[in-house]
Amino acid sequence: MKTAKEVDKTLEVAGHIANKYGHAYISTEHMLLAIFQNREFSRLLVDFGIQLDQLRMDLESHIVDAFSKVSAGAGQIKTQSLERVFNRALTSVLFSGREIVTLLDIFISIMSEQHAYSSYFLMKYNLKKEDFLRFIKHNSRHQQLNKQQEQYLEGIVNEYCENYSEQAKEKKLDPVIGRDDVIDDITQTFARRNKSNVLMVGDPGVGKTAVAEGLAVKIVNKEVPKYLQDHTVYNLDVGTMIAGTQYRGQFEERVKEVLEALIKKGKCILFIDEAHTLKGAGGGNSGGTDFANMLKPYLGRGKLKVIASTTWEEYNQSFEKDRALMRRFYHITVDEPTPELAKEILTASAKYYEQFHGCKFTQEAIDNAVDLSVRYLTDKRLPDKAFDMIDSAAAKQRRLGTKKPLIDKQNILEEISKYARIPITQLDNEEVKISPEDIEERIKGKVYGQDIAVDSVLDKVWVSKAGLNKRDKTLGVFVFTGPTGTGKTELAKQLADANSMKLLRYDMSEYQERHTVARFIGAPPGYVGYEDNNLGGGLLIRDIERNPHAVILFDEIEKAHPDVSNVLLQLMDEGFVTGSNGKRADARNCYVILTTNLGAADAEKRVIGFNDQEHHDDAADDAYKKFFAPEFRNRIDAVCRFSALDDLAKRKVCLKFIQELQTQLQDKGVKLHVDEPSVDLILAKGYDDRMGARPMARAIDSLLRMPIARKLVDKDADGCKIKVRNVNNKLLIKFRYSDGSTTEVGDAEQSAQSNITA
Repeated sequence: MKTAKEVDKTLEVAGHIANKYGHAYISTEHMLLAIFQNREFSRLLVDFGIQLDQLRMDLESHIVDAFSKVSAGAGQIKTQSLERVFNRALTSVLFSGREIVTLLDIFISIMSEQHAYSSYFLMKYNLKKEDFLRFIKHNSRHQQLNKQQEQYLEGIVNEYCENYSEQAKEKKLDPVIGRDDVIDDITQTFARRNKSNVLMVGDPGVGKTAVAEGLAVKIVNKEVPKYLQDHTVYNLDVGTMIAGTQYRGQFEERVKEVLEALIKKGKCILFIDEAHTLKGAGGGNSGGTDFANMLKPYLGRGKLKVIASTTWEEYNQSFEKDRALMRRFYHITVDEPTPELAKEILTASAKYYEQFHGCKFTQEAIDNAVDLSVRYLTDKRLPDKAFDMIDSAAAKQRRLGTKKPLIDKQNILEEISKYARIPITQLDNEEVKISPEDIEERIKGKVYGQDIAVDSVLDKVWVSKAGLNKRDKTLGVFVFTGPTGTGKTELAKQLADANSMKLLRYDMSEYQERHTVARFIGAPPGYVGYEDNNLGGGLLIRDIERNPHAVILFDEIEKAHPDVSNVLLQLMDEGFVTGSNGKRADARNCYVILTTNLGAADAEKRVIGFNDQEHHDDAADDAYKKFFAPEFRNRIDAVCRFSALDDLAKRKVCLKFIQELQTQLQDKGVKLHVDEPSVDLILAKGYDDRMGARPMARAIDSLLRMPIARKLVDKDADGCKIKVRNVNNKLLIKFRYSDGSTTEVGDAEQSAQSNITA
């Protein structure tokens, strides 16, 4: 509970009076005499008909004669009667629902004090409590009462609200640009007699709060109709109102106090940002009424104009269910501005950022902030995300200490790259030229014997890098078919590596049951896991949100349940996938790859003749068409067939695995040399036409990696040289250590043969 400044000042004057006459205590008589010295309150008593001068003289004479004098410590302590006066006034204010004790409350409490000379003198001059209260109630024209009321109301409003109009006068608010249609709808709604309230609904970042601030600026600049030109815009702080309300009824009192204060002040516009917080605010577990229900009666009166804003998600969860609340609002949709309008907004607002950061933005930087954020920051909305880019780019230059920097396209590219987690080389080919030949050579240098499949994939890569792909689809959807071990998964890995993308790999053998679709897009409402913050939207939704620029690999898709495949239809067609809780993940900057071994089993049943490869392709086509529905196949950009490896590809795969081992040994200071006959022997023992290249890695592990590891553990490996030779179709591994000693291993293949062919 607070006391008004006039009360504190009057009590201080009463102390001076007691000190003047050398009295030990401050009594109700001292306080009453101090009240008579208040100019505005004195006028109020004179208007009531009191002979104030004579009353003041009699009271002062009584104080001089009745109280004893002391030498020190005068006027420091209140008497019990004065304490009762203050306690009575405090109780009266508390029951009236107010929080500030005024001078009028103290005076009325003094009139209620019995067996006190102060009340005796008031009665002597015919100042009765009932008559005085009646006079105050029917004579609000008095300046003192009006001023106290205004000060009280202003204090309540300023405590829980932010004055946008005052900030607009001080040039602290940016003018709104490109939202004249929304502001016109708001001003038209405010012209209504009843229900002059607006609910703005839009995605986060589209500028709902900016509309309210822009309205305050227009009101200050007299750019609104006459019936709004003298209005004041306040922003309600719901958090401050809730803070400190521990007991039942406290929050309700604050809400009523603020709303009544705004109505009594008159010509007020109340802006409530994030209005969905009203639902349940202040209700707690004590059974109290929440803010939304307390606000309803005030919305229909027409005396208070309210602008509320919320997002679509919260609107569906909170407002749409409360029809009684919704009927009191006029619904206005605030859409995301077009890129062209967003560029106008940024261009007009750039000067405020330039003044703050001490920099200069080029028009190219502003245009790219909009265009690149639209393309790569798909989880945010214009103009907010574009403002974030120019603000962050300028902030970086301030951190680096650059004096009056010029923010250009390169600065924006750096911020987009950081926010979207995309390498800057993938954002702009003009800055860092990427040769198609380099990428092609890099991929074909790791994936052997599948040039046709690689070319099919790279064709889509060049289209996307040139910016000629469709913006409402993924960068490409591919199906890799063919026997196991021919490089399908490896091509997906190399595509991600060559484009500096994250590889999101999902093993479809984990999704063989119908219910496993919930792992992808989240559990349905009412099922376990729906409210899980980590996986509530599904594993696929979460991964795409965290890695919006990625290669999504669904490995061995034929093993998944058909319902899981159906989930991918929207992803492949529109580039979006929607979770069970309504959350959408944007995969338009992703490549989608599905691998399958369909038809491989039938192809193994070789047919006598010269058209084995043609037989393989026909078998794969038949199995592919039989397994996937037409609507699924119609969304595939390319079906890449992987054929069995030829002799040259087999040899390259073998050399690749050997080179990997050489690199590992080189890091440890060991040199490895394998002669050509040894490569032939490893190839003969390790490659299986039915199993592809994967057994090759196991063969090298058994024939080379494990025997080499055993010897290097025994002695110091640094400086060791290893030579591998083919002696009578057996591998001979010779070790020459740095101290000159040598050792040979020649029967490794005998102990490992069972592992190779297992």
